[in-house]
Parts: sequence; structure tokens; C-alpha cells
Amino acid sequence: MPLPMYDKFFIIIIIVVVITFTATIAGTTITVVGQQQNQTVNLTALFTQVTNNDTTTTTTETLANNTATNMTTTTANATNVTATDNMTIEDARKLYLSVWNQTEFNATFSTFVEPFSAAGYGVYEERSNVFAPGETIVLYVEPVGFAHRQIIDEEGGNNNTLYFMNMTADYEIAAANGTELQLIEDVQAGSITSHRPNIEMPLTLTITPEVQPLPIGDYIITYSVTDEVSGESFELEKEITVAERE
Repeated sequence: MPLPMYDKFFIIIIIVVVITFTATIAGTTITVVGQQQNQTVNLTALFTQVTNNDTTTTTTETLANNTATNMTTTTANATNVTATDNMTIEDARKLYLSVWNQTEFNATFSTFVEPFSAAGYGVYEERSNVFAPGETIVLYVEPVGFAHRQIIDEEGGNNNTLYFMNMTADYEIAAANGTELQLIEDVQAGSITSHRPNIEMPLTLTITPEVQPLPIGDYIITYSVTDEVSGESFELEKEITVAERE
């Protein structure tokens, strides 16, 4: 029995859809395969560039050079460590003194301390810069770069070499506006004769304003310290306040 006209039209539509779908799948497959081939070609080219003879040779030479440099550096460091390990205390002291003798005379540290509390290098009781009227003012100072004068000890016929160190100080007390109020000169700050060229020689610079106590107010004290052996000097400027105790 012949099919009605609309049935034939429906069948034709189904056939067209099937053909179109099949072609789309085929095209997609071809595109995907083509992309995979392109990716494969690109990866092959990438690996070919990395592993070509010129690159491999250059890389090998670079690694060899770096290895040789590292070995040289390691050997040099080992030599330095060995030299340091073989250095004696006396060698280290001589090296330190050679640097010391080229160091400018100056102070690396200073602070106000309680009277009679300074008992050695780094041994003191620190205090503030506020003082009561008539109170003793003590500045603890750690100088460096001072000279050592060699002298011969002829006592007992030993002719031993001794080392003389000598420092003096001047104190200038001024008002907060800079007006000079008092000048104390040529105060013995520290003097010793030793069997060794000492490098730890703290100074205690003391001002005792008992005769004429400083009135209440703010002041500036300039400490001028002179190394009498070398003739060099340095200055320290300190601000203080004189106030009644609470």
C-alpha cells in the first residue's frame, strides 16, 4: 500500500538528520586526530631542540665548568679554614693589635654610672642622666685605638719590655643654650704600665660639683679625652638634667 505524502516527507527528514549527524561526527574525529598529530609533532620538535648535539654539548660544557668552579671554591674555603684552625691565640692577638694600631682613637661606648660601681671593663651599674643638685656625675667610657709606649724595665737587670698607657680629660659644662659655665682641664683619666699592650682600659670621668653645685636646669657636658702617648683626642657630648629628687 503506498505511503501517504506526509509519511514520505517525514522519512526524508529523518534520513537528512542521520546523514548530517554522521558527517559531524566524522569531522570532529578528523579535527581531533589532526590536533593530536599537531601536538605530537610539536612535542617531538621540542624534544629534538633540547636533545640536539649542539645543546647537549653546551649543557655538558657548562656543567663541567660549574663543577670545576665549585671544586676550586671548595678547595679555597678548605684552605682558609685550615689556616684559621692553625692560628694560635698569640697569632690572633698580634693580628688584632695590628688592626688596633691603625684604628682612630675614639670611644665605642659610654654611659652614666653610679659612683664607685665601675669595677672593670663592662662591670658597672648604669643610671639615668638626671642628677640631684651637688650629686657626683660619673661617665663610664670604653676607648679604643689608644697607643702603647714601650719602655724598658731595668729593675733587677731583666730589661723587660713594658707598655705605658696614659689618658687625660677636660670637662666643659655649658647651659642648654650653649653658654659655657665651667671648664675643668687636664684631669687624669687613666694611666697604667703593663707587661702587655692592654686593649681593655675603661675610663671613669668624674665631676664632683661640691664647691659650686649646678642649679636646677638642663646642661651640656663636653668631655675631651686625650691620648697622651699618641697625642690624639676625641670628644663626647652629653646632656644632663639637674633636678630635685622626688
